[in-house]
Amino acid sequence: MPSNPPTPASENLPRGILLIEDYSALRVAISSALHKFAPLHGVQVARTFGEAETAAAAMRPELFVIDLDPPPLGDVEFFNKLKALYPDARVLAIAAGISRDLRAARGTAGGIQFIEKPFDLEEFGAAVQALLGPWGLPPSINYRGTLRDLHLVDIVQLKCLALSTAVVRLEMAHGASGDIFFHKGQIRHAVAGTMSGVDALEEILSWTGGTLSQTEPTGAWPKTINVAWPVLLLPFVRKLAEQEKKSSGRAAAQSAPVAKTGKKILVIDDTEMLLVFVADVLATADQTFQIVTASTGAEGLRLAETARPDLVLLDYSLNDMTGDKVCRALLENERTARIPILMMSGHVTELIRTAEDYENVVASLPKPFLSGELINTVEKLLATGRLPTALRPKAAPKLAPVVPPPAPMPSPVLPAESPATPLPNGHGIGGGEVAPKQQPPAEVPPPTPPASELPKPSILEQPAWPTPQVPASGVRRAEVSVTLSLQVVSMQITPFFRMEGMKLQPVNSTVAVKMAEREELNGVSLETGFRLGAIGLGVDGHVDTVRLVPTRQPPQLPAAGSSFAIGAMSLQPANAHQYIRLTSQADESMRVRMTAPFELLTVELTAAFEVAAVLLKPHGSTVLVRNGSESESAPFEIQEVELNGAAELRALIVRALP
Repeated sequence: MPSNPPTPASENLPRGILLIEDYSALRVAISSALHKFAPLHGVQVARTFGEAETAAAAMRPELFVIDLDPPPLGDVEFFNKLKALYPDARVLAIAAGISRDLRAARGTAGGIQFIEKPFDLEEFGAAVQALLGPWGLPPSINYRGTLRDLHLVDIVQLKCLALSTAVVRLEMAHGASGDIFFHKGQIRHAVAGTMSGVDALEEILSWTGGTLSQTEPTGAWPKTINVAWPVLLLPFVRKLAEQEKKSSGRAAAQSAPVAKTGKKILVIDDTEMLLVFVADVLATADQTFQIVTASTGAEGLRLAETARPDLVLLDYSLNDMTGDKVCRALLENERTARIPILMMSGHVTELIRTAEDYENVVASLPKPFLSGELINTVEKLLATGRLPTALRPKAAPKLAPVVPPPAPMPSPVLPAESPATPLPNGHGIGGGEVAPKQQPPAEVPPPTPPASELPKPSILEQPAWPTPQVPASGVRRAEVSVTLSLQVVSMQITPFFRMEGMKLQPVNSTVAVKMAEREELNGVSLETGFRLGAIGLGVDGHVDTVRLVPTRQPPQLPAAGSSFAIGAMSLQPANAHQYIRLTSQADESMRVRMTAPFELLTVELTAAFEVAAVLLKPHGSTVLVRNGSESESAPFEIQEVELNGAAELRALIVRALP
C-alpha cells in the first residue's frame, strides 16, 4: 500500500506524467512521444523544478521525466520533496554518458531510472510504458524501485551525469554525517568522521535513511579520489543489488504465489525495460501466463529448449546475435522446431525478410507498439497453437509477413497553453489476421548484416506511427525569424520613381535562422544554418507552411548589393496607373536579403530525437527587405509565390508598404 494514501481531493485529480525540460523543441518532441506511449495519461510540461512543483500539485503524477541537460539547479532539494510527497511515483532521467555496467547492475531497483541520450524511440517508449505499468506490485526477485526507494547512490549518479560541482551531505538521525564532493561530474573527495577518500564514500553509501542536502563548495579541499565515477560506484552497486535481491526474495517467499498453469511465453530482447513492459502487459492480461525472459540470444535458445514455450517473442537486434540466427537455431532443433515466433523490431525491412526466410516466424510486430496491440497479437497466435509436425526446417518455404503494420494512430494536436488531453483507444491498435502462405520468390534475398551494422531505425521506417511532425502542444509557440538571400529579377517603379514592387529569386537554398527564446534547437545550434525545403500554400495562394532542414554548417548568405544593371524596360498598366518595369541583366542582378517572421509549428525528428527538419508558420505576409545594413531595411508585402515541381521556392513578388 502507498505510504501516503491519496486523499479524497487528490483522487479526483487526473493521473499523469510531468516532463521537466528546458529546451523548447525537446519539450515539444518528448511531450508528443509521451502522448503516444501513454494515451490515457495527461502530460504536463515544466521548465524548472519550481514550475514542476506547482504542476505536480494539480495532478497525481505517476511518472516524472527529467532531462539532465542542461544541469538542473536544486535537484537534491527537489528529490527530497518528491520522495516525501509522491513516494509511489517513478522517475526517468535522460542524460548522456550513462554507464551500461552501472545500469545493468542497478537494474530496476533504483529510485531513478536512466536512459542514454540520444535514444531510440522504441527504447524510450518501452521505458515509459514499463514505468507506467504495474511497476509497484509487491516485491519480487526482480525488484522495482519507486521514489520511496530513492537511495543515495541514485542521487550520486544524478549529480555525476549532470556534471555538477557541489557538495552533497547526508545527515543521520544518530548524529553521523558525511560529505561527498563533486567537481564537473566526478567524485573527487569524501569525508565521514575520521575517514576520507574512497573509504569514506563507501561508508556514506552504506547508510540508509537520513537527510540529504546540497551546498556549493567553498575554499580548498583535498582531492582524495582519482577514479572515474562509474568504476568507483560499480562494486558498491553490485553489492547493493545483492542485498536488495535477498530482501525482495524473502518478501516474495512470504506471499502466496499465484498458480501459473497457462501458456508459456518466452520473451527475448536485450532492452531491459522492454522485457519489463512486455512481461507486465502479458501478466496483467492473463495472470496464468508463464512468462520467461532472456536478454541474449544464447540464453533464449537455452530457455526455449528447457522450458518448451508455446510462443517466443523475439527481438531482431540482440547484443550477441541477430534474430534470424535465433530462428534458424530453433528450427534446426527438433525440441524447438514447432515453436511459433513473433518477431519484434524497429527494423521493418529485416522483419519482412526474416518472416520470408523462416517458417517458424508466424507474425511480426514493428516497434514501438502499445499494450493493446501486443495483447491482441499474442492471444491470436496462442489460439492458433504450435506449428504443424510436417515442418521441415532445412527447406522452409518463404512466408509473407503475416501481421501487417497497424494503421497509423493520429498524433494529438493540442492548442498552445491548453491542458494535455489523452487520446482515445488507449489500449493500442489491434494486430492483423494471419495471412496464407505463399510460394517462395525466384530470387534469393541478400544476406542479412549483423545487428551491430544495422542503421538506427528512422521513425519514417516505422509504419505503426505517423511521420513525426511533433505539435507544439502545451507550450508557448516559439518565435523564429528566417533570412534568405535573393536576386532582383525585375522592379516596378512608379511615375514618381518610387519603388513599387520586385520580383525576386533565391540565390541558393541557404537560410539563417534566429529564435527569440533560445539559440539552440534540440542540440542543433541555429547558427549552423538551415536550407529551405518544401513550401505549403493555402487556398488563397499565400504561404501557409515552410519546411527547413538543418545543414549543420555555418550559414553563408551571399552579400547584399545595391547595383542593378538594367537589361530591359517596359511600361505596364496596373490598378489604373502606369508603372515602369525594369528587368535586370542575368549576370549583374541586385541582391537583397529578406527576413520574415514565423512561429515554430512542428518538429520532425529522427529515432534518436535529433532534428530532421522544422516546420514553420508565417506571421502574416509582411517581410523586411534590405540591400545594406539592418537599419536600412524596408517593409514589403508578399503578393505572389511561385514554386517548382518539388514545392520549393522558385520566385516571389513583393510590394512595397508605405
